[in-house]
Amino acid sequence: MWDRSILKSNAKVALRGRYWTAFLVTLLFAVLAEWLNWADSGFRRLFESQAWHGGARHLFRWSPLEGLGGWLCIFYVIFIVHPLLIGAARYFVRNHFEPARTETLFSGFQWNYGNGVGVLFITRLFIILWTFLFIIPGIVKLVQYSMVPFLLSDNPSLPGERAREISRRMTDGQKGAIFVFWLSFLGWFLLGALCFGVGILFILPYFSASQSELYLLLRGRALGLGFVRPEELCLAQSASRP
Repeated sequence: MWDRSILKSNAKVALRGRYWTAFLVTLLFAVLAEWLNWADSGFRRLFESQAWHGGARHLFRWSPLEGLGGWLCIFYVIFIVHPLLIGAARYFVRNHFEPARTETLFSGFQWNYGNGVGVLFITRLFIILWTFLFIIPGIVKLVQYSMVPFLLSDNPSLPGERAREISRRMTDGQKGAIFVFWLSFLGWFLLGALCFGVGILFILPYFSASQSELYLLLRGRALGLGFVRPEELCLAQSASRP
């Protein structure tokens, strides 16, 4: 069993002298990942206001647009947020070994974009469907597939079925420990939320770096046990990518 305090210590070491670059990466990700959700929330409030004050005539006018806002959010998550998620994972994994560049966040758009989008869409769909059954199975699947973005950051061409299989095996017997590991950051996030939520932005680099340390640990075990080969994760070629 691994010690989460060691992973957090390793994350602090990885961020030493590089924190503000990591902060910029997580800030960009947070803004780009959430801006359409904010816009859609505002649009929904506008819709509700118009419908309430204007009656059926305004309701008829705004309903199609409200639906359009929802679909835009879905497409934005699929085609923009998912590649950013892969890029963020790649940034923090690289940052463990050497200072990574900020533009690594956008690398998910450069290599096999279609595969990354498709794999994460299907993976997210599986998690959502399991959550519909009951919240606990959804959480289990969330943990089980949590390594998929990292695997795609190593090999953008990794097939979805194989990525999910590797992630399942990497997290086999570790799900409870991983969930507790995530919960161990709850106090930090609550503390950050006290500052009108702005403080959370300063915690995200630490959390993301710690998550990448967990991936590196589980990846090393997977390679040692032989259920994933180094060439599957393009480890020999990774140094040539930004």
